[in-house]
Amino acid sequence: MTPNARSLFDFGPLAGEYDRWYDKPAGRFHDRQQKALVRSFLAPARPGERLLDVGCGTGHWSRFFASLGYSVVGVDISAEMIEVARANVSPPCVFEIADACNLPFDTDSFEVVAGMVILEFVSDAPGMLTEMFRCAAPSGRILIGTLNKIAPINQHRLDEDKEPYASGKLLSPRELRRLLEPFGHVRMAGTGEQSKKRAIRLWRLVNERLGVRHPKLDGAFIVAEVRP
Repeated sequence: MTPNARSLFDFGPLAGEYDRWYDKPAGRFHDRQQKALVRSFLAPARPGERLLDVGCGTGHWSRFFASLGYSVVGVDISAEMIEVARANVSPPCVFEIADACNLPFDTDSFEVVAGMVILEFVSDAPGMLTEMFRCAAPSGRILIGTLNKIAPINQHRLDEDKEPYASGKLLSPRELRRLLEPFGHVRMAGTGEQSKKRAIRLWRLVNERLGVRHPKLDGAFIVAEVRP
């Protein structure tokens, strides 16, 4: 993303080296956890289903979504990021330069609209979410992946005051839910929960469906699904 009214940090200069983080042990570990969590929300695509990846960056998540069978369009405001994304053509995705708060797509045109680690770097989060829901089909859903403000690792990152975290506006689970609830029914989970006992997971699921606030999510990464 480049500095403008919509973004909080310029990721463009990092485009060429951004994906190197996934080559490190820590990067591989968090990537596995995050993708396992996303899979618990997102089933493989049915024929013809389309997914819009908002704030796609270098296309890391776009390619993951394509591996699940979705026809993926990724958008990012950074031309540098899109250039890197287009250079990696396996699996195939379509990448376009676009503002997350002014998406160049028809209303109701995607079965899934995803935003992975973009919410915390957009100055107009409600505006972005409004656009994401406009582009989602009536029976579709929004999928948000975001860094959890209360997770110890993210607290440490914030305390270090280094970029890009210093510019980001990380949200706690409660803040995230409050932001998303006006758009529909919210279901949330955090990384690390997969390893907890089945009884605890079922307890969380039942109480969430009943609208009861579940114990705090303190994993580093949160996935939230929103359905109308």
